[in-house]
Amino acid sequence: MPVTGRADLLPTIDECSVQIKDHYKLVVLGDAKVGKTSIVHQFLYDKVPPKYSATVEEFHQGEFDLNGTSLTLDIVDTSGSYPFPAMRRLAITTGDAFILVYSIDSQRSFEQVRALRDEVLEYCNRQAHIIVVGNKVDLEDRRQVKKEIAETLVEIDWEHGFIEASARTNVNILQIFKKLMNISKIPMELTPKVLAKQRRKSLPVHNTQPSLKDKTLLKRNSCNVS
Repeated sequence: MPVTGRADLLPTIDECSVQIKDHYKLVVLGDAKVGKTSIVHQFLYDKVPPKYSATVEEFHQGEFDLNGTSLTLDIVDTSGSYPFPAMRRLAITTGDAFILVYSIDSQRSFEQVRALRDEVLEYCNRQAHIIVVGNKVDLEDRRQVKKEIAETLVEIDWEHGFIEASARTNVNILQIFKKLMNISKIPMELTPKVLAKQRRKSLPVHNTQPSLKDKTLLKRNSCNVS
Protein backbone atom coordinates (compact mmCIF):
# COMPACT_ATOMS: atom_id res chain seq x y z
CA MET A 1 0.00 0.00 0.00
CA PRO A 2 2.10 2.70 -1.45
CA VAL A 3 2.27 5.95 0.43
CA THR A 4 5.40 7.69 1.70
CA GLY A 5 5.90 7.84 5.46
CA ARG A 6 4.05 4.66 6.38
CA ALA A 7 6.97 2.96 8.09
CA ASP A 8 5.62 4.18 11.41
CA LEU A 9 2.69 1.77 11.27
CA LEU A 10 4.21 -0.49 13.89
CA PRO A 11 1.53 -1.71 16.30
CA THR A 12 2.22 -4.61 18.60
CA ILE A 13 0.87 -8.15 18.65
CA ASP A 14 -2.91 -8.70 18.80
CA GLU A 15 -3.81 -9.67 22.35
CA CYS A 16 -6.05 -12.43 20.96
CA SER A 17 -3.18 -14.02 19.02
CA VAL A 18 -0.64 -16.44 20.41
CA GLN A 19 1.89 -15.29 17.84
CA ILE A 20 2.13 -12.73 15.07
CA LYS A 21 0.00 -13.72 12.10
CA ASP A 22 1.26 -13.40 8.56
CA HIS A 23 -2.16 -12.77 6.99
CA TYR A 24 -4.75 -10.15 7.97
CA LYS A 25 -8.11 -9.24 6.49
CA LEU A 26 -9.64 -5.75 6.65
CA VAL A 27 -13.35 -5.56 5.78
CA VAL A 28 -14.93 -2.32 4.52
CA LEU A 29 -18.68 -1.98 5.16
CA GLY A 30 -21.21 0.77 4.54
CA ASP A 31 -24.28 1.93 2.65
CA ALA A 32 -24.23 2.48 -1.12
CA LYS A 33 -22.50 5.60 -2.44
CA VAL A 34 -20.74 6.51 0.81
CA GLY A 35 -17.30 6.17 -0.81
CA LYS A 36 -16.06 2.78 0.38
CA THR A 37 -14.42 1.93 -2.93
CA SER A 38 -12.99 5.43 -3.27
CA ILE A 39 -11.36 5.19 0.16
CA VAL A 40 -9.72 1.87 -0.71
CA HIS A 41 -8.58 3.04 -4.15
CA GLN A 42 -7.23 6.34 -2.84
CA PHE A 43 -5.20 4.45 -0.26
CA LEU A 44 -3.89 1.75 -2.61
CA TYR A 45 -3.69 3.49 -5.96
CA ASP A 46 -3.58 7.21 -5.09
CA LYS A 47 -6.72 7.95 -7.09
CA VAL A 48 -10.47 7.46 -6.93
CA PRO A 49 -12.64 5.81 -9.59
CA PRO A 50 -13.70 8.37 -12.24
CA LYS A 51 -17.36 7.40 -11.95
CA TYR A 52 -19.61 5.50 -9.58
CA SER A 53 -20.19 1.82 -10.24
CA ALA A 54 -22.12 -0.36 -7.82
CA THR A 55 -19.83 -2.92 -6.22
CA VAL A 56 -20.79 -6.50 -5.53
CA GLU A 57 -17.45 -7.24 -3.89
CA GLU A 58 -13.86 -6.17 -4.50
CA PHE A 59 -10.84 -7.94 -3.11
CA HIS A 60 -7.43 -6.30 -2.77
CA GLN A 61 -4.28 -8.01 -1.55
CA GLY A 62 -0.90 -6.55 -0.66
CA GLU A 63 2.24 -8.47 0.24
CA PHE A 64 4.82 -6.75 2.40
CA ASP A 65 8.28 -7.48 3.77
CA LEU A 66 8.29 -7.33 7.56
CA ASN A 67 11.84 -7.77 8.81
CA GLY A 68 12.43 -10.45 6.21
CA THR A 69 9.05 -12.12 6.76
CA SER A 70 6.21 -11.97 4.25
CA LEU A 71 3.04 -10.30 5.55
CA THR A 72 -0.19 -10.39 3.53
CA LEU A 73 -2.95 -7.82 3.97
CA ASP A 74 -6.36 -8.40 2.36
CA ILE A 75 -8.92 -5.61 1.97
CA VAL A 76 -12.48 -6.68 1.17
CA ASP A 77 -14.70 -3.91 -0.22
CA THR A 78 -18.24 -5.18 0.36
CA SER A 79 -21.43 -4.24 -1.47
CA GLY A 80 -23.65 -1.47 -0.19
CA SER A 81 -26.07 -1.66 -3.13
CA TYR A 82 -27.08 -5.29 -3.29
CA PRO A 83 -28.43 -7.60 -0.56
CA PHE A 84 -25.85 -10.36 -0.27
CA PRO A 85 -26.13 -11.27 3.42
CA ALA A 86 -24.24 -14.54 3.01
CA MET A 87 -21.26 -12.79 1.38
CA ARG A 88 -21.26 -10.07 4.03
CA ARG A 89 -21.52 -12.60 6.84
CA LEU A 90 -18.58 -14.56 5.43
CA ALA A 91 -16.50 -11.38 5.20
CA ILE A 92 -17.35 -10.50 8.79
CA THR A 93 -16.69 -13.94 10.26
CA THR A 94 -13.28 -14.09 8.56
CA GLY A 95 -12.30 -10.45 9.12
CA ASP A 96 -9.63 -9.24 11.53
CA ALA A 97 -10.64 -5.56 11.49
CA PHE A 98 -13.50 -3.48 10.13
CA ILE A 99 -13.95 -0.06 8.52
CA LEU A 100 -17.56 1.15 8.78
CA VAL A 101 -18.17 4.04 6.40
CA TYR A 102 -20.95 6.62 6.26
CA SER A 103 -21.26 9.89 4.37
CA ILE A 104 -21.55 13.06 6.43
CA ASP A 105 -24.25 14.30 4.04
CA SER A 106 -26.50 11.28 4.70
CA GLN A 107 -28.15 10.58 8.04
CA ARG A 108 -29.46 7.34 6.58
CA SER A 109 -25.94 6.09 5.92
CA PHE A 110 -25.01 6.78 9.54
CA GLU A 111 -28.00 4.75 10.72
CA GLN A 112 -26.80 1.96 8.44
CA VAL A 113 -23.47 2.00 10.26
CA ARG A 114 -25.35 1.23 13.47
CA ALA A 115 -26.96 -1.80 11.84
CA LEU A 116 -23.69 -2.99 10.32
CA ARG A 117 -21.93 -2.65 13.65
CA ASP A 118 -24.59 -4.88 15.20
CA GLU A 119 -23.90 -7.47 12.48
CA VAL A 120 -20.17 -7.33 13.11
CA LEU A 121 -20.66 -7.80 16.85
CA GLU A 122 -23.07 -10.67 16.21
CA TYR A 123 -21.03 -12.60 13.65
CA CYS A 124 -17.44 -11.82 14.56
CA ASN A 125 -16.10 -14.80 16.48
CA ARG A 126 -13.37 -12.75 18.13
CA GLN A 127 -12.85 -9.25 19.46
CA ALA A 128 -14.07 -6.84 16.79
CA HIS A 129 -11.57 -4.11 15.93
CA ILE A 130 -13.63 -1.31 14.36
CA ILE A 131 -13.09 2.20 13.06
CA VAL A 132 -16.02 4.34 11.90
CA VAL A 133 -15.29 6.76 9.06
CA GLY A 134 -17.37 9.82 8.21
CA ASN A 135 -16.50 10.28 4.54
CA LYS A 136 -17.03 13.28 2.22
CA VAL A 137 -15.93 16.10 4.51
CA ASP A 138 -15.46 18.05 1.28
CA LEU A 139 -19.29 18.33 1.29
CA GLU A 140 -19.41 20.27 4.55
CA ASP A 141 -22.18 22.54 3.28
CA ARG A 142 -24.42 19.47 2.91
CA ARG A 143 -23.61 17.93 6.30
CA GLN A 144 -26.44 16.03 7.98
CA VAL A 145 -24.43 14.10 10.58
CA LYS A 146 -22.84 16.31 13.22
CA LYS A 147 -19.25 15.34 13.94
CA GLU A 148 -19.54 15.88 17.68
CA ILE A 149 -22.55 13.58 17.98
CA ALA A 150 -21.06 10.84 15.82
CA GLU A 151 -17.66 11.03 17.50
CA THR A 152 -19.13 10.86 20.99
CA LEU A 153 -21.33 7.89 20.12
CA VAL A 154 -18.54 5.95 18.43
CA GLU A 155 -15.65 6.67 20.79
CA ILE A 156 -17.44 6.93 24.14
CA ASP A 157 -20.50 4.69 23.84
CA TRP A 158 -19.22 2.11 21.34
CA GLU A 159 -15.52 2.39 22.26
CA HIS A 160 -14.38 2.22 18.63
CA GLY A 161 -12.09 4.41 16.58
CA PHE A 162 -13.53 7.40 14.73
CA ILE A 163 -12.29 9.71 12.01
CA GLU A 164 -13.71 11.99 9.33
CA ALA A 165 -12.16 11.96 5.87
CA SER A 166 -12.56 12.72 2.19
CA ALA A 167 -11.60 10.15 -0.41
CA ARG A 168 -12.11 12.66 -3.20
CA THR A 169 -9.64 15.20 -1.79
CA ASN A 170 -7.44 12.63 -0.01
CA VAL A 171 -8.04 13.99 3.49
CA ASN A 172 -7.18 11.59 6.33
CA ILE A 173 -7.17 8.50 4.10
CA LEU A 174 -3.78 7.30 5.35
CA GLN A 175 -4.88 8.05 8.91
CA ILE A 176 -7.89 5.72 8.56
CA PHE A 177 -5.67 2.72 7.96
CA LYS A 178 -2.97 3.82 10.37
CA LYS A 179 -5.51 4.19 13.14
CA LEU A 180 -7.17 0.87 12.34
CA MET A 181 -3.84 -0.95 12.33
CA ASN A 182 -3.04 0.49 15.73
CA ILE A 183 -6.48 -0.42 17.09
CA SER A 184 -6.07 -3.93 15.70
CA LYS A 185 -2.42 -4.15 16.75
CA ILE A 186 -1.42 -5.36 13.30
CA PRO A 187 2.38 -5.39 13.02
CA MET A 188 2.68 -3.43 9.78
CA GLU A 189 5.87 -2.00 8.33
CA LEU A 190 5.87 -0.86 4.71
CA THR A 191 9.06 -1.40 2.73
CA PRO A 192 9.91 -0.21 -0.79
CA LYS A 193 8.82 -3.40 -2.54
CA VAL A 194 5.10 -4.08 -2.55
CA LEU A 195 3.05 -6.47 -4.69
CA ALA A 196 -0.63 -5.59 -4.81
CA LYS A 197 -3.26 -7.78 -6.41
CA GLN A 198 -6.89 -7.02 -7.05
CA ARG A 199 -9.83 -9.28 -7.68
CA ARG A 200 -13.40 -8.07 -8.01
CA LYS A 201 -16.92 -9.35 -8.32
CA SER A 202 -18.92 -6.39 -9.56
CA LEU A 203 -20.86 -4.79 -12.34
CA PRO A 204 -18.79 -3.59 -15.34
CA VAL A 205 -16.29 -1.13 -13.95
CA HIS A 206 -13.61 1.25 -15.08
CA ASN A 207 -9.98 0.27 -15.34
CA THR A 208 -8.29 0.54 -11.95
CA GLN A 209 -4.76 -0.53 -12.77
CA PRO A 210 -2.45 0.92 -10.09
CA SER A 211 0.19 3.39 -11.18
CA LEU A 212 3.89 3.49 -10.36
CA LYS A 213 4.77 6.02 -7.72
CA ASP A 214 8.36 6.94 -8.46
CA LYS A 215 9.00 8.96 -5.35
CA THR A 216 8.51 5.91 -3.12
CA LEU A 217 10.08 3.39 -5.53
CA LEU A 218 7.09 1.14 -4.90
CA LYS A 219 6.55 -1.62 -7.43
CA ARG A 220 2.98 -2.76 -7.85
CA ASN A 221 1.14 -5.10 -10.18
CA SER A 222 -2.58 -5.67 -10.51
CA CYS A 223 -4.78 -8.42 -11.84
CA ASN A 224 -8.53 -8.30 -12.24
CA VAL A 225 -10.67 -11.42 -12.13
CA SER A 226 -14.37 -11.11 -12.81
